[in-house]
Amino acid sequence: MKLFSDSLPFFKANFHCHTLNSDGRLSPEECVNFYQSAGYRILAVTDHRTVTSPPPSDGMLFLPGIEIDYVLPGQWVHILGIGMEGSIGRQWDPSGTPQEGIDLICSLGGIAVLAHPAWSLNTPAFMRSLSGLSGVEIWNSVSTLPMNADRADSSSLLDVTWASGGQLLPVYANDDSHPYRTEAGVAATMVQAEELTVPAVMDALKQGHFYATTGPLIKQIEITNRREILVRCSPAEAVIFYSDAPWSAGRAVIESGMTECSYFIGKNDHFVRVEVRDAAGRKAWSSPVKV
Repeated sequence: MKLFSDSLPFFKANFHCHTLNSDGRLSPEECVNFYQSAGYRILAVTDHRTVTSPPPSDGMLFLPGIEIDYVLPGQWVHILGIGMEGSIGRQWDPSGTPQEGIDLICSLGGIAVLAHPAWSLNTPAFMRSLSGLSGVEIWNSVSTLPMNADRADSSSLLDVTWASGGQLLPVYANDDSHPYRTEAGVAATMVQAEELTVPAVMDALKQGHFYATTGPLIKQIEITNRREILVRCSPAEAVIFYSDAPWSAGRAVIESGMTECSYFIGKNDHFVRVEVRDAAGRKAWSSPVKV
């Protein structure tokens, strides 16, 4: 089983950023210009509690976006709505529950993505209670120095959640751009779609045809009938195979400049996700796969 097509292209996307319409430093036009100049082809502007319509731009596909938020005891909950077909701003009730927010996004044809769970101090029990999510941020660029404490990487928290019965969610890497300084242009969600159109990209997102990265490229992941996982990637220093098993032989492959490696699924592995690290310490993450 191959997780990606060998023939379809990947499009560089950012699904979380803010403009002057909420608390971002750039106008919608400046935001679009920044991401287009950085090589992104897909953008969702997710201003807080409002939908921003970016100006038309050749070569850039826009998906409607919003970020809705809730304050719960001991944690905050931020949810991205992407690709809605209706007017969510008039229907969203900020005094409601996160589950109601997710249900509303889905009812409007969009997908709901849990944002920066480590930054938000979301607990595994809370995340297990949610239904209808289509993804979660494994990386959020603004959630580290100098803007925040170092909670950009949510991977360990997600492993604990998945190991304790949580839904295996596809993972996103987003910038969550606000000041447009060191965080902007760091992360990307690489979407493999048949073409650069809203229907094709939304279908790819719903099918989980993407991976998350701050630099390295994942070219293919294949699971063979020998329970072996084969990975092809850009030159890496380490490839790590994470699962719900605390220990498994051969899960960390370390070799300078490698572009291929493999791992035999352990008897105690019930899901596996791949992490690729390059010489600069940048990472790419696959979504978890049930095995």
